[in-house]
Amino acid sequence: MTGSLPHVSESVLDQLRDDVANNISRYTGEGFRDLAREQGWAIIAKIPVDLDCLSELDGGERTAQADLRNTRIVWQALGKLTPSLANEEQIWVRLSHVEAFAYTQRRWLRNPADADAVTKDVVTHFFAPGQTGIRDDHAISRLWWNGFVARHCYPEDPDKALGYLLSSADVRSNLVERIWLTSRRKLTNGLFRLMDSTPWVLSSEANFRSLMKTLNLRGAGVVFEAMSQAGIDDFLEACVGSAREKAS
Repeated sequence: MTGSLPHVSESVLDQLRDDVANNISRYTGEGFRDLAREQGWAIIAKIPVDLDCLSELDGGERTAQADLRNTRIVWQALGKLTPSLANEEQIWVRLSHVEAFAYTQRRWLRNPADADAVTKDVVTHFFAPGQTGIRDDHAISRLWWNGFVARHCYPEDPDKALGYLLSSADVRSNLVERIWLTSRRKLTNGLFRLMDSTPWVLSSEANFRSLMKTLNLRGAGVVFEAMSQAGIDDFLEACVGSAREKAS
């Protein structure tokens, strides 16, 4: 069901952050849904979303395939979100504490019987301070950014790009976590084309790491935004050739 996007107020966010240790029983139990309509918990942004989809998230698996399925669900629910809004912690804190609480709890609270471990996991995955927290750590926002990078950088076939992106932790860390790379849309687009045309790239972690090391060395100072698609393809093919030689 399509609705509008809720978020918590800054004061609620601050209170939740300060009270993590006092709320352990909520984080390991029934959560915060009873507070969802209280003052400061449901500030509405006029962005069309389908938050009912978030009930389909499955936190029972900690695999790349599970992340792939869950990314598709998050994008179905929140695909109208803009990158600017997607950098707002108050949105993600609301979702992890209410609509996507069950998923976040199951996926990220690794040892519910250990209060110290719960506190650490809550701080990392229920909150999203700064760009790194939003992009890489928050239970839901990290999935949204997976989908965004795939669509932004490989609009030709974003679902295929998403599969490549989540094929290993190394691929995601290089294509999502490295700001210098994802900001160069043309180069990232070329990397997705290379993965599609050259199976060697993803046939082993060692191959991919060797390629990225070569790319980092050869790409320093290169203005990829000014290059043609063919020029980027030639550059990446040369990187593959060099990486293969070093790997042999």
